[in-house]
Amino acid sequence: MRPEPGVTRLRHVGIVGAGLAGLAAAVAAAAAGVHVEVFDAAPDVAAPPAQIDVVPNLVRDLSALGLAEACVRRGFAYRGVSVVDAYGRAHFEIETPALGGARLPAAIGMPYAELLRVLRDSALARGAVVHWQCTVCGVEAPAARPHIALADGRRHRFDLVVMAGAADVAGIELPLHAGGERLPQRWDYVLLPRPQGLDQVTWVVGPGRTKAMIVPVSMREAGLALLRDERMAGAPAAGTPAQLRAALAVEGDLLARLGESLRDDATVVGRPVRSGLLAGAWHVGAVLRLGSSAHVLPPHFGQAAAQSVEDAAVLGDLLRADLERDELLARFGARRATRAARVHALVSQAARWDLDPEPATDLAALARRLAPIVAHGA
Repeated sequence: MRPEPGVTRLRHVGIVGAGLAGLAAAVAAAAAGVHVEVFDAAPDVAAPPAQIDVVPNLVRDLSALGLAEACVRRGFAYRGVSVVDAYGRAHFEIETPALGGARLPAAIGMPYAELLRVLRDSALARGAVVHWQCTVCGVEAPAARPHIALADGRRHRFDLVVMAGAADVAGIELPLHAGGERLPQRWDYVLLPRPQGLDQVTWVVGPGRTKAMIVPVSMREAGLALLRDERMAGAPAAGTPAQLRAALAVEGDLLARLGESLRDDATVVGRPVRSGLLAGAWHVGAVLRLGSSAHVLPPHFGQAAAQSVEDAAVLGDLLRADLERDELLARFGARRATRAARVHALVSQAARWDLDPEPATDLAALARRLAPIVAHGA
């Protein structure tokens, strides 16, 4: 059966989810000249009290979307990742190549909320429409022009629907989070005063299996992420600054001093570590899955966010080519599925090694294996 006239060329795209992947996809699609509508149940863009490490390949893809300079203005440019012990003694350094070009820094630390605001503001400036407080309850995937059904009874028809988050939507199989692997790990995130002299991302290897990442996000502020093995005794949820301060106090001088600087009114957010990759095609009919709807990566090496924005950059590139829908979906899968699987395998191995170190454990070697995969755009 032939498609309805006028639907094979993509002129109107609906996006479910206004998180990192959804807003990046909105920016990319709107820049390609497509009419974009985004739907999210939240009242506005999220403002998590955490940092994001804008790693080199993410800098490159944000540059392709025209957003890297705005991120530099709202973040902290840095080069190189230092790995130190609990007393601040250097072990080794991981290079951060300047993939975004000579005018841009190799990497950027930012408050996560600032990156989301950059994406939202850019999407709106380029003509995208974001429907806040709109809960999507269903998507009719097989239709030549798929429908998005809202909880209030309204239905919207599009040439292409993009699922850009982990929401459970009728008509689409369960979100990837439901089938992904839940590792017995947790990252506790908090923003705190930037330690004097901290001018690059620093990994702290504490006693036992505890690790922490410190990311400068401004001249005054840094983000701390503390990795906890939930199987270990004495690893309760660090839900308050006092609890996190107590946890840091026994992890060596460097982290203990960070804990002492933690404000009592700070917000600590715990995030479980998950790992999952969509099996098979990333689209069903005219519904494309990207971001955390297609891949759930542990946060190691900064690739969870980077791979979501890479999805958006590839989508925008294909939309600019004015391809028919079936060809666009096929090319998207060819450019993203295998590459995302290779990245997913490496970062998931890093997470498992953090849980259960082996004689072959070598996180620096994993970083070196990752580098050539992400050295060039998809």
